[in-house]
Amino acid sequence: MTADLAFHARFAGLDWSSEVPLRQFDPADGPGPGAIAVRRRTASCILAPHRAVGRASIAAHGVRFDCDDEVSFDIECGSSIGWVSGPAWRGALPVSFYSSVAAITLAMRGMLPLHASAVVLHNKAWLIAGPSGAGKSTLTAELIKAGALLLADDLTPLTLAPGPVAWRGRPAMRLHPASCEGLAIDGAPEPTDDGRGKLLVRPSLRAADTGWPVGGIVLLGDAIGAGPGPEYRALAYGSILFRPRILTALPGRAQTRENLLALARTVPMALLPQVQGFDVDAQGRRTARALAVIERLATSGQLR
Repeated sequence: MTADLAFHARFAGLDWSSEVPLRQFDPADGPGPGAIAVRRRTASCILAPHRAVGRASIAAHGVRFDCDDEVSFDIECGSSIGWVSGPAWRGALPVSFYSSVAAITLAMRGMLPLHASAVVLHNKAWLIAGPSGAGKSTLTAELIKAGALLLADDLTPLTLAPGPVAWRGRPAMRLHPASCEGLAIDGAPEPTDDGRGKLLVRPSLRAADTGWPVGGIVLLGDAIGAGPGPEYRALAYGSILFRPRILTALPGRAQTRENLLALARTVPMALLPQVQGFDVDAQGRRTARALAVIERLATSGQLR
């Protein structure tokens, strides 16, 4: 490891090394041969992309992800991330690095990044998925209060061989202030730039930094149509990909499709309504319902 990469962190079961602090990842135990290197560049090396999807410019050898005038990232081979600061650079890596850029990097390594939170119960990982605003983090916080361990919030990375395994995500959660009540946290809540008034908190009860077999997925919201077989289920499970338009446009999209098929064949899914309201009675009812669903999936393993 070169001397310029002075900061070391852990995320998704991998070591990350960087020239600047990786504040939203867990600190590593010590310097090591980081699997992913994050370095400053003076200019982007991805100059002739063949496809643009949202903020991503996709080329055969990598992806450039632009964050307006603040910074752009070159993601190459899933092992190198170069960043180029812009006129609005604020001196630290933005939130999008720890979400979109991280998800693209993991997908390029053959992992499956899902737009889901995850807790550990019964020595298995249980994913809480659904569209933005469905209440994934709120329900996750309630399950932690009931004795679960936080594994990941909002972005859950999976590996699929030999079987579906979920890895530790970021250490902090973005929660409405009402959801923070009764939650054991490390340190004090921090304000965020979230327009909904959410706070950044670090739950004290977290799963160990290791891979956890996936027990099932709880999907908040409406079912996606109806249809038989793993191919249909792969479409339903594909709806919870993190940044699906980008990930399904990457050169490794065939591997992503195979991963979704593997997930659909082996991991059960159950539907629950979206989370609404923060009163104690509503919290108790939906927590009990989610725990009952997890218990049923844990004992039956029945696919949706």
